[in-house]
This record gives sequence, structure tokens and C-alpha cells, in this order.
Amino acid sequence: MDLQDITIRKNGKWYYGQAEMFRRNILNILAAHIEKNDDGSYCIKLGDDMNPITVEDVPFLATGYLEEETGIKLVFHDLQEMPLNEEKRLILKGEVPYVSFRWEADTRLSRGVYWKLSQFFDFRGEEIYIVPPEINK
Repeated sequence: MDLQDITIRKNGKWYYGQAEMFRRNILNILAAHIEKNDDGSYCIKLGDDMNPITVEDVPFLATGYLEEETGIKLVFHDLQEMPLNEEKRLILKGEVPYVSFRWEADTRLSRGVYWKLSQFFDFRGEEIYIVPPEINK
């Protein structure tokens, strides 16, 4: 498989050529190995191999929201999870919301996740922070 043919589209879906990659366990492995180059481009590094990929917007998309006894987690399209155990700044690019996972503003929030998180928004001047409830205690 030539990983150069992989594209992560704006909607967070992964494609190999024109075919959608739908096996989430494979996406999870690939996503865990994404690296950002100095020029802002992305690649997947597996062992000694570094393969460039095309990312139309950002490499991660939060599509799910879990409330557990241990706190809140965002679940990504590629099945990675991001615990919300600290304040996170919400970054708006136009009307599109992002948070930082591994790099600044690298994770787009789906509409449903954005609205679910809105109950935890803390407005500080021009900035918005997501403050999970366990931090307020």
C-alpha cells in the first residue's frame, strides 16, 4: 500500500485513492502514527518509513462524546480518544470549532460534539475555554 495515496478529507473520512477506508482499527493504527512536518504537511511514520499523506483540513475529527466516571472523553473518527481532564481552548476558524490534541487546532469538532461541549464553555473576553465539570469542583 502506497500511503501517499491516503487523503484525510475535510469531513474527517479517510480515503485510499477514491475508496473510503472504513476499517476503524486500521485507521486507528495509522492515525496514531501521524506526524507533522516542519512545513505543516503530514506524514505517517511506521518504523523507518515516512510516507506523506494529504490532509484537506486537519488530521483528527471528534465525532463522539463519552461521559464516564473518570470524566469526559472525546472519541475521534479514527477511534482515538482524548480525555478532557483539563481546560481546553476552543479555536474558531470562521464558524468551525477546533481543539488541540497533538498540535495547535488539529482536531475539528463535529456539530454534535460542539453542542454537547457548549454546556462547559467559559467565555473569557474574546476566547472560549472548555472547562470540564471535574475542574470546577
